[in-house]
Amino acid sequence: MTEPSLAAPTHPRAGQALRWLCAQALLQAGAVVVGFACFVLLFQTDLWSGVTILFYRGLVLLAVAFLLTLAVTMALAGLGRAWGLRRRDALGACVLSLSLNLSAFVILPVTVDRSISVFLLGQMAAHPGERFTPERARAVFERVYLGEFRQMERRLAEQQASGNVARAGDGYVITPQGSAFIRFCGLVARAFRTDTRMIAAAPSPPGGGDPEARGGAPDPDPVGAVRR
Repeated sequence: MTEPSLAAPTHPRAGQALRWLCAQALLQAGAVVVGFACFVLLFQTDLWSGVTILFYRGLVLLAVAFLLTLAVTMALAGLGRAWGLRRRDALGACVLSLSLNLSAFVILPVTVDRSISVFLLGQMAAHPGERFTPERARAVFERVYLGEFRQMERRLAEQQASGNVARAGDGYVITPQGSAFIRFCGLVARAFRTDTRMIAAAPSPPGGGDPEARGGAPDPDPVGAVRR
């Protein structure tokens, strides 16, 4: 006769815990959806469109989306007070939303905007059924990516805006900040065992280095130099 009386008080507590878990799950999911929607919609506006570097503009819009999401989730947390939610729970939900948005931003739009692989796939998609040999892909890269799209000029301008390089006459030189960044990249490359050739110095051609960097005559066959 005593067993039912001992078990009875546990049922309200179990129901309350279940309601709290459901409310937390809904709050977290709502923050993720609202945060992502705000982030995408902000990109459709002209807000901070003067920031020409996609990554930097994205960081600013991430902060704006975080604040908008925090306002919404705090209101939702207030409505869910009967289910055990508190306004401080909104902060944790918004941090989760911010983290997922940052990850998605770096993996998707930044990759689409900057990836050479995406560029090559786009060229192949524009000519379905045609074969791209390494030689043809290299020629398209040099003619379109480096030539028509002027991506090398864009990269140098972005690095100057970031403070990693500075103008020196008709060219650029790396700054102490840029050198520090490359050292940091070296640590990352060794930690994750990536291709360190991307951050190492290119081997000097016979005769000792780039003739333009020394102030001499440019290579008469720059395409051939790239291929070498």
